[in-house]
Amino acid sequence: MSPEAYLGLMLACLFGCLLLGFPMAFTLAVSSVIVALIYGGPGMLGYTVIQVYSGMISLPLVALPLFIFIANVLERSGIAEDLYTALRQWLAPLPGALAIATVLVCTIVAAISGVAAAGVVIMGIIALPLMLKRGYHKDIALAPIMAGGALGILIPPSVVFILYGMMTRTSIGRLFAGGLIPGIILSLGYMTYIGVRCYFQPHLAPPVPPEERVSLREKIALSTGLIAPFLLIFLILGTIFFGIASITEAAAVGAAGAMVCVAIKGKLSWTLVREACYRTLTVSCMVMWIIFGAKMFATIFIMVGTARLISEGLMGLAIPPIALVLMMQFSYILLGCITEEVTMIALTVPIYAPILSALGFDPVWFGVLFLINLQMGYLTPPFGYCLFYMKGVAPPEVSTVDLYHSIWPFLVVQLCVLMLVLFFPQIALWLPETVFGLK
Repeated sequence: MSPEAYLGLMLACLFGCLLLGFPMAFTLAVSSVIVALIYGGPGMLGYTVIQVYSGMISLPLVALPLFIFIANVLERSGIAEDLYTALRQWLAPLPGALAIATVLVCTIVAAISGVAAAGVVIMGIIALPLMLKRGYHKDIALAPIMAGGALGILIPPSVVFILYGMMTRTSIGRLFAGGLIPGIILSLGYMTYIGVRCYFQPHLAPPVPPEERVSLREKIALSTGLIAPFLLIFLILGTIFFGIASITEAAAVGAAGAMVCVAIKGKLSWTLVREACYRTLTVSCMVMWIIFGAKMFATIFIMVGTARLISEGLMGLAIPPIALVLMMQFSYILLGCITEEVTMIALTVPIYAPILSALGFDPVWFGVLFLINLQMGYLTPPFGYCLFYMKGVAPPEVSTVDLYHSIWPFLVVQLCVLMLVLFFPQIALWLPETVFGLK
């Protein structure tokens, strides 16, 4: 069979299994097994197993369940609630203060947890009822939580950066550094949009009543709630950027730090630890199974020549290199509407990585672009994960249409930041080059 025929067979198996309702992990694995047996017989499966095993013993992968554990401990500890209480008092005079404080808390939670679900679930439980009670319009109450939560995908210690770095053999430390400044720009963009819109349309976000604001002394007292989150951020990111610890060591230190912070708050209990461990096990197993399938799919995709076929076809297009990168971004926007991150990596990295290398593009820069795109995928219907997380914690009066309607302005902000990083790569590359040096 020709590479074209194998490509058609793999895609037919992939989309056929999806239409039959197979889980994504088994969809990728089944597609790989069928093509592997046709291409090289049972012996080909042995080679695939070796490739999967070599990926599973990657040391940075140990950090993944540790960051998931931190997110689960944070969700149950009350640290985020203290943080939100302090910030909404400090920001009370601003238009849309509660929504701005929500984005800011989500940004800090992202810098601790590395996953999108933590920010959405925590602030959906804490901030959403308060904003709706204060008369906030649903557009201003819902979207900041979903968009702010999605920052966990881009702002280090992003779990997706670990997966991307493992599959592309890119330095995870550099990826972490590369995502920090674009993540902060996105956060500032969200807060600016909220502030400007609420300034011109104050009925969307009634200000905090003066009688509910506290004195400067009380604000300073409330600020003690900021100590634990910033301590965790330093333990995780500071130890990496200052060269004190590796990614895996920083994750372990962060997990221990999260337990200490919970103990200081008096919230540490066997029930909390058990529930956090159980949830971490569940999520980690789900992610690992998807990684197994993705690794198999990517291996076979390369072996049968389909990756080289598509790469040569794209390289043969008579268009500027930056236009080719734009095409890749558009493909990610479309894929983000229908699938999740590991599948996107498995489907595209074997094709895009050789092209980017041949054209001389930095893999850290492209990784940051990929994760900004992935954020958009988490927020775009019909299969945006943050939309599902929000629906799961929102009150009954919040409909799916409300979620879809509220998120579009924030997607425009994301698209603007995507274009900014695309045409000004140093936004993503300056910090990695400063911290880790030029390659």
